[in-house]
Amino acid sequence: MKRNFILFKVFLIVVLCSLISFPCQVAAFRTTLDRGGVTVNTSAQGSSPIPTTPSTPAEQPVDNSQQSGNQTQQSVNQMTGSRSTISRSGVYVPPASSSSEPSETDPEPSPSQDPQDPEDPDSSPNLPEAPQAPAWLTADEAQAYVWLNELRLQNNLPSVSIDAKLVEVARMKAQDMADNNYFSHVSPTYGSVSQMLRNAGVVYKRAGENLSKAGNIKQAHLQLEYSTKGHREIMLNSGYNKVGIGVVCLKNVPGIVLVEIFTD
Repeated sequence: MKRNFILFKVFLIVVLCSLISFPCQVAAFRTTLDRGGVTVNTSAQGSSPIPTTPSTPAEQPVDNSQQSGNQTQQSVNQMTGSRSTISRSGVYVPPASSSSEPSETDPEPSPSQDPQDPEDPDSSPNLPEAPQAPAWLTADEAQAYVWLNELRLQNNLPSVSIDAKLVEVARMKAQDMADNNYFSHVSPTYGSVSQMLRNAGVVYKRAGENLSKAGNIKQAHLQLEYSTKGHREIMLNSGYNKVGIGVVCLKNVPGIVLVEIFTD
């Protein structure tokens, strides 16, 4: 019995000693928090610090210069405007909500006063449209008339208007060449173009005639446009304001004959 009492007293003494020395051990440590985790540094003389996880180069060092009594200074870790702390009891305190003020930025550049828009094909000056051919022309005659005026407009010349009397004369000349199987500016039936115009009652100061024989109207037109300089000059003569066009099918061979008569 006496032995048990002695053992109980020894146990109490050990417990009391442990309780007395515990606060001193706690005060001897200081805790800091870095981005990689908690680093514990002892202030006891002769002890070496525990290795820590390397921090990124952009982090700022923790300031541990201020410490009072038995309370451990709360460590500050500045990472992207937020702050993390650990209390003395080791409880993690979540970082404060980030309320960083918006940085001042330069205002967006205002548009220039005279912006240069890309060239719009619709806004660029266009050539005037060629006049439509009247309905009383044949399909080949109408097509030749449109191509003629398109050529003139491309060369900055005004279009020529279709004239009914000139069309009548042109058709007579084309039919005469098909019937009599010749190709010439002088008709064996009606004479020269000037004689034909006077006989038809056409008043003019100057006149010109183009003749073309080909397989179709497109070929006939291109021959006048590109074959010789004289035909093209008549088509692009700025002194002509009226035209008469006649197209007749050949009799003995496939193809057509095209006659264009111009006057002022």
